[in-house]
Amino acid sequence: MNKFYFEESERPSNKKKVLLGAFAVLAIVGVVATVAVLSSSSSNEYALRQYEIDEQEFFGFIAKFNKVYKDMDEFQARFRIFRDNAAYARVHNTLGRSYLLGITQFADLTHDEFSALYTPNKYQPSEETADFTPDLSALPSQVDWRTKGAVTAIKNQGQCGSCWSFATTGAVEGTWFLAGHTLVSLSEQELMDCSSKYGNQGCDGGLATNAFKYVVVNGLTTEANYPYEMKVGTCNDSKVKQVAAKISSYSIVAANEPNALMSAVVGRPVAVGVQANQAAWQHYVGGIVTSDCGTSLDHAVLVVGYNNANSPPYWIVKNSWGASWGEDGYIRIGITTGYGICGINMNPSFPNA
Repeated sequence: MNKFYFEESERPSNKKKVLLGAFAVLAIVGVVATVAVLSSSSSNEYALRQYEIDEQEFFGFIAKFNKVYKDMDEFQARFRIFRDNAAYARVHNTLGRSYLLGITQFADLTHDEFSALYTPNKYQPSEETADFTPDLSALPSQVDWRTKGAVTAIKNQGQCGSCWSFATTGAVEGTWFLAGHTLVSLSEQELMDCSSKYGNQGCDGGLATNAFKYVVVNGLTTEANYPYEMKVGTCNDSKVKQVAAKISSYSIVAANEPNALMSAVVGRPVAVGVQANQAAWQHYVGGIVTSDCGTSLDHAVLVVGYNNANSPPYWIVKNSWGASWGEDGYIRIGITTGYGICGINMNPSFPNA
């Protein structure tokens, strides 16, 4: 087993060393740590104990998310970032907010790295005129399309700004199911490879409305037939011809009107834009986000329900960062007027069967 040491300056006291054991320096897939404390002082006891906790959590994080670091320098750099993020989460969780932060798969990334890798999509709300007429006369207090079988399992876009394709497939999957068909997981890769002429840019971003235009003309094949590859490829015409779901059109929901969005969600899952390049998303592990994110839209997600009877009320949002993130892949966002928390009210749209 290879062994390596952190520099003494990294410790809470320069009189202490910790021996770290790992299965490999160049491919750390799972790590076992042994901590030997050679001396301590009462003034430094708390800091040393926290350092040891951070070490143990970091090794668990590496094993859980199969992290691989190229050399010892990167290992140490990622550990420092991890410690900063863990400390930020601990402080946040003492403030009595309505949501909790913790260790996610992004815990070894700086804010700038996270933003560049996972939320590169910068776009303005659709300029198309709203054409959905909401029925506000009898909005139910709660809706959850997961319980009705209209939502497929959580997916993972990986290190690619393809969120728009996942929001699109999620919306089409729900609409297709509610039109009386079997729920089927649809292909994000088809949208990645084949919808560029509609204005989408693969891993560099896109819009659900642009993708809906493609689906109106071409339909979508299944995920199994045209699996996701986390990169743009050449459009596979033979796979595209094996259509599994279709839509006739799409609708734009009035921006910045949460009751209109609620009315739309009563009928089906709805694609929305949010600002997600924030700690509230990077380190989210549960609860209802009611603050700490802006309205500069950079990420597409799917609203699959809401709870207006809760205090605070919230949207149920399906993300595309895997089931280990958030609340089994979901995030709850507070319902407010105007642009909404994280800009969730700014750009809603959905397909029609």
